[in-house]
Formats: sequence, C-alpha cells, structure tokens
Amino acid sequence: MKNQEKKEASKKTTMEKEKIDVAKAFGILGSKVRLQILKIIANEEKCVNFLSKNLRLSQPTISYHLGLLLNFGLVEQFKKAQWVRYKLNKNRLAELMSVFSELYGIISFQKRKRGGQQKVKK
Repeated sequence: MKNQEKKEASKKTTMEKEKIDVAKAFGILGSKVRLQILKIIANEEKCVNFLSKNLRLSQPTISYHLGLLLNFGLVEQFKKAQWVRYKLNKNRLAELMSVFSELYGIISFQKRKRGGQQKVKK
C-alpha cells in the first residue's frame, strides 16, 4: 500500500509542477513583444540588433524579454563569432503545449471524439 501511495503522491506533485509551468508559460507568452520575438526567431537564429531594428525597440528592452524567454527555456542562445544569436526552442514549446493539453483534457476529449485515434498536427 505504501508504494501505491508514493506513486499517487509523486503523480500529484508532477501534475502540480506541470500546472505551475503552464501558468508561468501563460505569463511569459502574455507579452505581445515576446510573442513577436518568438515569431521572428521561430525558424532562423537572430541577434539582438536584428530584433531591435525589426521591432523598433531598444537593445536593452529586447535583451530583457529574451532573458525571460531564456530562463523559461523557450529560447536557445548560440554564440557565432562576436554575435550572440537566439532561436526558438521548439521542443520546449511542444512540451508545454502537450502538458497544457493533458492537464485540461484536450487530448482525451479528442481521442473520444475520433473514436480512440489521436490526430497530431505538425
């Protein structure tokens, strides 16, 4: 019985952590500037200077937003010569989307609706 209780406690702890991650994700993604940054760096690495010019924001402002995205793992940082470049961490974004779907029953709802088959869009 103790093993079962430990498993259930561990499962609850994991779910609570996932809920916190989702809440943090909404906070991070709740900024129009950060969403614009993610859109620009979704398919190609970009530097702060490029982002600053394209979004018409100061470099410190871009760096602030990138710092938040980096700390949450949504952005990866690469150093190329003298430039630091940034790119969307698609794996982390997919992980968050999956957690969100599982927490709120979207995946299980889709499975029931499609007769047990889950359709995944890429």
